[in-house]
Amino acid sequence: MKIVDIPPYRRAGVNYSPTEGHFMMQELIADLRAKGQLEGVEIDIDEGEPTEHGAETRDDEVVTNIAVGVVKRVKAVCATGKYDAIVTQAGIEPGFLAAMSVSTLPVAYPVHSAMHFASLLGEKFCVLTTTDAQAMIVRRNAHLYGMNHKLTSVRYVSRSSTYTMALVRKYPKARRADAPEVREFAGAIVREFARAIEDEGADTVVIGSPHQQCFLDEVRAGLDEKGYQEINLMGAFGAAVEMAKAMVNMRLRQSARAFPTDALRAKPAYR
Repeated sequence: MKIVDIPPYRRAGVNYSPTEGHFMMQELIADLRAKGQLEGVEIDIDEGEPTEHGAETRDDEVVTNIAVGVVKRVKAVCATGKYDAIVTQAGIEPGFLAAMSVSTLPVAYPVHSAMHFASLLGEKFCVLTTTDAQAMIVRRNAHLYGMNHKLTSVRYVSRSSTYTMALVRKYPKARRADAPEVREFAGAIVREFARAIEDEGADTVVIGSPHQQCFLDEVRAGLDEKGYQEINLMGAFGAAVEMAKAMVNMRLRQSARAFPTDALRAKPAYR
């Protein structure tokens, strides 16, 4: 099985290197492989659509441009005939509806996939993202996905993706548990999840942003130390990969009737 991961964008005007540009996703994929989740699966990382905008910009115009770029890459990947499925990696799920409509391959978005897994596992879940603005997008997406009634809260720890990715670069995975900066960051996430567990009754917690998911092991250890061994902790990217694998293995993809184009032949009489 061959899957491609499409990032939200690629920075234009810089000396782009696939290895350096995707160091974070390379780590997440390596971690999935080390845990035995990628047996018989090859994952490529797409270069992404170039953009002039930075990762911290989240105004409407920029989010729209990112969404258009993701859909362009989805169409381009489908045209290659090289892949069995597509996953994306951005926690705000840019271009979700359009990608579902235009893709000829199974498409799995991370938070969308994680919410469905969380719904399967329990009754209430919390999602963690990076900023308040992104939290509002995740909340709106939960409405779209029909999952808002199970989403207790969308939380954030006010650490930018730039800050978090700097920690990923600075501390190799084997050294993170002993690094004070990492312990502080993971502790901030654990505190947010603990509030969701105690105050809202969450039984599953989800880390939505990919750069935060590089610290899943440290967050798991922090939850266990607080006595929350029975709480499910999920990384959204891993959920998307599992969803993509399931769709390929079951020979399924997103419903053309649910995500229609004008090419839909068996059109319903009304919506």
